[in-house]
Amino acid sequence: MIEKVKEVLRKNHLCVLCTESSGNPYCSLMTYLLSEDGSILYMTASMKSRKYLNLQSNPKVSLLVDTRMKPGDSIISITLEGVVLSEAQEDMEMIRTSFIQRHPELLEILNDPYSVLLGIKLKTYLLLDGPVRSFKGVF
Repeated sequence: MIEKVKEVLRKNHLCVLCTESSGNPYCSLMTYLLSEDGSILYMTASMKSRKYLNLQSNPKVSLLVDTRMKPGDSIISITLEGVVLSEAQEDMEMIRTSFIQRHPELLEILNDPYSVLLGIKLKTYLLLDGPVRSFKGVF
């Protein structure tokens, strides 16, 4: 089932990122890039944003990716749990370049001096295939 999860993640580029601070949840629609091995989602955010500030106090996140925009027999949705990695990763410049190539609409955000790239290490998933079939697993 993990391969189906990775396939859905590879075919999409939008997710809902859920953060929390002081018991208050917060959701953001985000563009992401998936690592080659399918275990990390990369995103960009402003250091001035509420989501970024939330992540400073609680690096645990929940994410939602689904296939509602893709025609098919049933909608697949995946709820993921993960944790934000430290910002000092050696390949972040390569990831920034990939973002610019794949999502030129993010150029202004990526060039902002307050912009930061985030890596989210995926920990668990819950895949819903239609209204009743569900599968849980770990990365």
